[in-house]
Amino acid sequence: MKFEVVTIFPELINEFITHGIISKAITLKKLSVNTWNPRDYSEDKGRRLDDKPYGGGPGMLLQAEPLIRTIDAIKKEKETHVVYMAPHGKILDQEKVIELSSKENITIISGRYEGIDQRVEDSRVDEVCSVGDFVLNGGEVPALVLIESISRLINGVLGDMDSIMEESFSDGLLEFPQFTRPKKSAYGDVPEILLGGNHSEIKTWRLKESLRRTLTNRPDLLKGRKLTEEEKELIDEINDEN
Repeated sequence: MKFEVVTIFPELINEFITHGIISKAITLKKLSVNTWNPRDYSEDKGRRLDDKPYGGGPGMLLQAEPLIRTIDAIKKEKETHVVYMAPHGKILDQEKVIELSSKENITIISGRYEGIDQRVEDSRVDEVCSVGDFVLNGGEVPALVLIESISRLINGVLGDMDSIMEESFSDGLLEFPQFTRPKKSAYGDVPEILLGGNHSEIKTWRLKESLRRTLTNRPDLLKGRKLTEEEKELIDEINDEN
């Protein structure tokens, strides 16, 4: 998997990818991350990229031409799927992450200021994704969110691929609570069921706690979900307990 990140602050991306699992995956050549600064494609003497929006209003916009020239330079080298990270896009959920993980090369546009000239989106962008219903100062953090979430699905990036199967959203539910040593502490004790070694009981407990957490924090995830008989019974138990 290869990522091309269009950003006026490439140092933010380049510093991040030198740490943790992403850094290891790059070393192992499981993925690559390249940055492209649209200032390098500006024809302005001062390498200016922004200007006031037509029609008035606060803030500045990134101009179309430098961004388009940057994207075209990337496309001259490789076939790529262009994603613009912006609040007005479709929510980046696990289903979308899985879909994007099938691409061989993804170009991510990181906006700044009030965004980018619409003509970039109309002529060069394949899709717009949002990390949530809030506004950030720029698109670098969302770009890194996209890179991290996709990278975790690449075979060989994580040490234990089985962990992906138990993560939040992997089966449409939030992940169950987890505990490690010590068994007992001033802050609470580990549930006894996790200490008994009965894997069937542990599996049921984990499913129940996933359902409980989802019902409490993200009940929307259960809408339209086809519940198994076991899940229905566990939900009834949770409701009775409440």
